[in-house]
Order: sequence, then C-alpha cells, then structure tokens
Amino acid sequence: MTDIPLIHMDPRTIKSIWYDGEDAGGYSTDARFDGSTSKIVAYGENGQCATVPFYAVYDLAGNIKARVPAQMVTVVYADAEDSA
Repeated sequence: MTDIPLIHMDPRTIKSIWYDGEDAGGYSTDARFDGSTSKIVAYGENGQCATVPFYAVYDLAGNIKARVPAQMVTVVYADAEDSA
C-alpha cells in the first residue's frame, strides 16, 4: 500500500478553493473568477499535538490575503498543461 501524502506535501498546483454550499464563494487563480489571487499554497499550521492543514491565498502583490482551514473548502488542482 502506498502512503497518501499530507495536503501540504502534494506537488500539484492548486487552481482554486471553494467553500461548500451554493454561491458560497472561494478563491481562484483564474482571473475569470477572482482577478486578485496570484497563487494558493497548502501548508501546515501548528495545532495542538498535530499539524493542521491550511491554504494560504496570495494577492497579486505576493501578500497573503487569506488563510483558510483545509476542512472548510473543496480544492481544484490545475491540469498538467495549466501548470506548465
């Protein structure tokens, strides 16, 4: 059996994260949806006795504009040709 990587160890490029629910919103690197997000990066935030998965959402200037707990969103990864 192969080990499943932790969220922040997944090498795929994240295209967007979306909150559950109709019209709940989210963040996307696609300018058609959100023209102010440059990248979304998974990382581990220190938690009580374990690392908690989060997503850092960056604006066009390279500043973090949001930190989102992973359990709150659905992730869409970029296709291989989108990442190139």
